[in-house]
Amino acid sequence: MAKVLGVSQSTVSRAFNPKASISEKKRQMVIEAANKLGYTPNAIARSLISNRSGLIAIALDSESNPMYDMLARKLTSVIQKRGCQGILCPIDEDNLDLAISRAIEYQVDGLIIATSRLSSKAVAQCDKFGVHLSFINRYVDGLTANSVGLDNLDAGRQAALFLAKQNYSKMAYVSGDAGSMTSEERWKGFSKGLSELGLSPPDFVEACYSFDSGVKAAKHIVNRVPHTEAIFCANDILALGVIDGLRASGKRVPEDFAVMGVDDIQMSSWPAYNLTTIQQPIEQISTVVVDDLLERIQNNQTTAGKYLMQKGKLIERSSC
Repeated sequence: MAKVLGVSQSTVSRAFNPKASISEKKRQMVIEAANKLGYTPNAIARSLISNRSGLIAIALDSESNPMYDMLARKLTSVIQKRGCQGILCPIDEDNLDLAISRAIEYQVDGLIIATSRLSSKAVAQCDKFGVHLSFINRYVDGLTANSVGLDNLDAGRQAALFLAKQNYSKMAYVSGDAGSMTSEERWKGFSKGLSELGLSPPDFVEACYSFDSGVKAAKHIVNRVPHTEAIFCANDILALGVIDGLRASGKRVPEDFAVMGVDDIQMSSWPAYNLTTIQQPIEQISTVVVDDLLERIQNNQTTAGKYLMQKGKLIERSSC
């Protein structure tokens, strides 16, 4: 290919790399010639020369939460636009170590982890093989990794302010998984927001990130915390379960209980729910985490430890 065009092999390689420095005229010349000759670049050969694979692994919870599907699509799209390729590594139960081991076998340049689970062994593996690491919606002190995600404290405060403006005063919080940083931060923001407004502390209802857990939480509130007027849930899946649980107990939303969530998954806008929620800025989170990771890979930057927080947006619907 290079001989036919009378250019160097590096010029051909740069023409197929969207981020490489090359004139647009020369890039088009190489691509047009490649189309005529039926040439496609050899990513494996290129990785051997550059010592980089151009692969970014994405370790995501495979639980039934559409939020992860939305995140996976957006992350892979951004990665491809940056001239790299994303590899999805679904995480079931406690197989984070296995998922990361398999990703490292493909000699990935970087790894994005979006899960509430974390393993010191997994992090040690990344350090050992020089794989740059990023987290989404989770911050961990002392690691050579940056985190990008929703400002969960602010999301909780937004929920408190909104519900207070709707004249609700007796509120409850339905939590996510025990030990989940995102759930804990949303709880802190919510309870602190209500305190700053001079309102009573919210009741804390322990649950986990699932629809069925939301149904159980709703029944608990109806039977044990009947004075509740508004319910803020750690995520939308929980909130949808709460709404159905309330209805199964003969209660109406929002006439008897207001319900609010976090995420803005597609089901939240369905007429059966019309859930008021705090929308996660998925596109912004994905762009920031990918660009930050690729910059650290490019510069071989090993120092990290920042949490790049993104503000959520209140989406008001009729569940409140």
